[in-house]
Amino acid sequence: MRVLFYYRGIENLGVGYLMSMLKAHGHEIDLIFDPGLDDNLFVKMPHLAWMNRHEALLERAVAFKPDLVAMGCLTNLYPFVKVMAAKLKEKLGVPILVGGHHAQALPDFVLSNPNVDMVCTGEGELALLELVGRMERGEDVTTVPSIWVKKDGVIHRNELGMLENDLDRFPFPEKHLWWEYGCFKDNLEVFTGRGCPFKCTFCNIHFQRELFRGKGDFLRKRSVENVMQELEQNVARYDIRFVSVHDDNFTTSPQWVEEFCEEYRRRINLPWYCFGYPTTIKPGLVKAMKSANCHTVFMGVDSGDPGLRRSLMERPMEDELIYEAARRIQDAGIGLQVSCIYGNPGETPEQMFKTLEMVDRIRPTQSSAYIFYPFPRTKMYTAAVEMGYLDAEGEEKVREGISGYHHESILKHPHKELAETLAKITPVYARTPDVLKPAVRWIIRNRMKRLALMIYLVMIPITFPFLGMEGIRSTLRMAWTAVTGKRHAPRGAHSIAREAEAEEAARAA
Repeated sequence: MRVLFYYRGIENLGVGYLMSMLKAHGHEIDLIFDPGLDDNLFVKMPHLAWMNRHEALLERAVAFKPDLVAMGCLTNLYPFVKVMAAKLKEKLGVPILVGGHHAQALPDFVLSNPNVDMVCTGEGELALLELVGRMERGEDVTTVPSIWVKKDGVIHRNELGMLENDLDRFPFPEKHLWWEYGCFKDNLEVFTGRGCPFKCTFCNIHFQRELFRGKGDFLRKRSVENVMQELEQNVARYDIRFVSVHDDNFTTSPQWVEEFCEEYRRRINLPWYCFGYPTTIKPGLVKAMKSANCHTVFMGVDSGDPGLRRSLMERPMEDELIYEAARRIQDAGIGLQVSCIYGNPGETPEQMFKTLEMVDRIRPTQSSAYIFYPFPRTKMYTAAVEMGYLDAEGEEKVREGISGYHHESILKHPHKELAETLAKITPVYARTPDVLKPAVRWIIRNRMKRLALMIYLVMIPITFPFLGMEGIRSTLRMAWTAVTGKRHAPRGAHSIAREAEAEEAARAA
């Protein structure tokens, strides 16, 4: 079978796993990637829409002659998925499957789109493989676990399939197609596990945990050896200088992390980045991570007000615990990136300023800051509705995926301008010398959110010295690829071709 994938904005490891799963079982895959240069979920620049080259993507789609189109869809990507689904349906006339967080949270709504035929409500690797296999054999596809199917006006709502507990059984995620589109160069992204044990109410993890109850282990890790093999393979193929571990929480299992660090130091030893939760940052852990050349740990502060953290976010930790975790990371000589969220339901200006003060006191290497966005089916979404901050119009915006956590608040929040200003200026404030901070506070007091945005964009090379610059370089590479149509070839292109030939010969045998 021939399956065409669509994604927008950045590389997505989940889509990469789906592609490699089908490829490993003999199916043909291709990717049409929309760089989203006019709206990359950080900033909107409508005048750059011409650079996306949608017609060229549609030509590639038609030339591939797919039997199925699979579209990855986070909530704030839905507006673009909707537009592209209509274009692909008109050009190809084949079934369209939508997966990702938005389809998982709102399957009936996504299926109400006339151009969408199926949604995936669970993990996609096994479900998609089963679906494609049945299509190939001409069998009934309306009963595939984790796939909801719209056929003849009837929606077939199938139960979730079981989770795969042994992640080593999955092939390494597809990288070559992302590389061709210029999605990465220096920075290699990887998952070492899935799931998170914590229950932050603004995150979709807590509803996923309930969704998958009884379907297998929600929290899973790959073996260290399996991760090392993926890293070694990709470091040999591409010009990698940095590794980003994108687990929801990398520091959950200290014993696994220490084993990983020993092997990583011995076999890879490139600087790397990961996510950590304050309560899991232990002295022995950070020592092992530093020995393995850990460059930066991303740690959520989220709010500087302990009452808001405890009652609304369900992050029941005292301020001193956060400060201690930050000190451990910094004392070990590891960079620290903290993140925070402004404009939460019921949040007061005083609580917002507590968050800014916490970031200032921590003095991180860099800081990220976001506008609260009520993702569907999260507890914070429900709280926003119940507290009167999200009305019917706002709920419809969430269903349609309008705005996002880098754009304007969609809440009926009396202090939204302050929240939007703080979300842009906090990364700059965290890197501002003390002598200049009064000027930044003047911008905040006067709610000068447009000026804050301009300063934020200009200061990206300073506020995010590596990943920010990597993002800029990747955006330029994606823009060049989109405009010129020239694909990038990795360092190991010839070895990849030989591997592909060997795989084809093996399948034939």
